[in-house]
Amino acid sequence: MENADEIACFIFEPLIQGAGGMVMYEPEMLDALIKLAKQNGVLTIADEIMTGFGRTGKLFATDYIETKPDILCLSKGLTGGAMALGVTSCTQEIYDAFLSEDRRKTLFHSHSFTANPLACTAGLASMDLLLSEETENKILKINQLHQEFKQKHAQLPNITVKGTILSIEIQTEEGTSYFNNIRDIAYKFFIERGILIRPLGNIIYLLPPYCISEEDLKYIYGCIEEFLNL
Repeated sequence: MENADEIACFIFEPLIQGAGGMVMYEPEMLDALIKLAKQNGVLTIADEIMTGFGRTGKLFATDYIETKPDILCLSKGLTGGAMALGVTSCTQEIYDAFLSEDRRKTLFHSHSFTANPLACTAGLASMDLLLSEETENKILKINQLHQEFKQKHAQLPNITVKGTILSIEIQTEEGTSYFNNIRDIAYKFFIERGILIRPLGNIIYLLPPYCISEEDLKYIYGCIEEFLNL
């Protein structure tokens, strides 16, 4: 790796680049990149704010890779979206680097709502639900339904599924862009049908709550099919 001494860290969204257009890639590629970074002394930071807590089918997207990151950033699913709460986890080596009576080594990171007791309580309750067998089965069922929808529309050039995430890239003359005008058309179409979807330009994606019913999910599939046939 050239100029490794000038690189502070490697920050990545594991397996799925969210706001970048729900771009999915294979764990083998990420594993190779993390190994390369570690060989050159570069810290690795996984942003699992979107991918964590079951979204990709496993508890964390980094569970798909062999080499683990040095730092893990978590939020969103931590409380099931009920309250704002974030967690940063790190290796023992990084923790020990700040464990000192020398105040110059302090990691000054605290703020007014650190360890907010109400948010932490919501997080614990959310984890109880997430780790239950019922929720695990729900995640598997959503993935199964997504896969069936994908197979039904195999002719589409860009439809991808990972865990509970389904993404469709709609082909337009504007090309793929966050600013593609199809975004406004799609948003209005779905909101009129009682579906809150936030297209990323010409990328339509689903991240359904794990408690969604099969009936509701199939209704959404039907509306997507209706939109694609416009």
